Amino acid sequence: MLSGLSPGHAPVQVLLLALGLGALGMVQFFRLQRRRRVMEDTPTARIRSAAQGYVELIGTALAPDAPLFSPISRTPCCWYRFKIEKRKGDGEGNWKTEQQGVSTTQFWLDDGTGRCIVDPEGAEVHARHSRTWQGASAQPIPGTLEVMMVGDNDHRYTEHLILPGEHLYALGWFTSLSPLQVALHDEVRERIAAWKADPAKRRAFDTNGDGTLDMAEFEQLRQKAAAQVEAERRERAAQPQTHVLQKPQGRRVFLLTTEPHTQFSRRLRWQAWGWLAAGVLGLGYGGAGLLLL
Repeated sequence: MLSGLSPGHAPVQVLLLALGLGALGMVQFFRLQRRRRVMEDTPTARIRSAAQGYVELIGTALAPDAPLFSPISRTPCCWYRFKIEKRKGDGEGNWKTEQQGVSTTQFWLDDGTGRCIVDPEGAEVHARHSRTWQGASAQPIPGTLEVMMVGDNDHRYTEHLILPGEHLYALGWFTSLSPLQVALHDEVRERIAAWKADPAKRRAFDTNGDGTLDMAEFEQLRQKAAAQVEAERRERAAQPQTHVLQKPQGRRVFLLTTEPHTQFSRRLRWQAWGWLAAGVLGLGYGGAGLLLL
């Protein structure tokens, strides 16, 4: 039992610690169970036909439009999280975090029916590709056949990566953005205002050269602006919608993982039951000890 003592002989501090750990175990149990149930209860959607709102998507991670490299090893990736720690003193387990960070660069998810932008900001990410090392190691320089040495013995380096081509499970808020987000009359009004504020445009429509636009000249500017906006909107209307997956509002889970989702769900189940066991033991030990005082 905790501290090697029976509940009736344990110090009050130990009993309170047991109660705290027990409460933590129960909170973790319900948190992990909630994630697992959301995963199992949310049907998999297809990007081409997904409804707007909270969805589950499964596909392949694709690199951002602009190349993204992890800060430490310079590995081409879709997403990264890193941490650099420095040894404090001679203790093997005594490390202080010097630097850490996570990427917020948007990347792509392709499920075979379409592509979706993934905005990872605020996501809970579980990446299979992760490693921790200490001391210098050879890392390839992207785009070359050369390598560089990264690290030293007084530092510990950790990287978690989502790599292009990896299987990706995503649970988040799905939105389709139409190419015509702004109403026609609003676009025309904005274009007219922009042209009126542009001295070169004003001179082009000031046919009598008096420095001002009379009613006829202004009507010509308005018609020209409306015609240009309508032509641009016809071109945009032919373009496909842009789909985005991002963090939901409220307390809904935003989850990204490169683990097979069935395997990840089983792991959540075992972790949840482990925390439940710890919670029951902690609450039972602490509660019994306080009752026996």
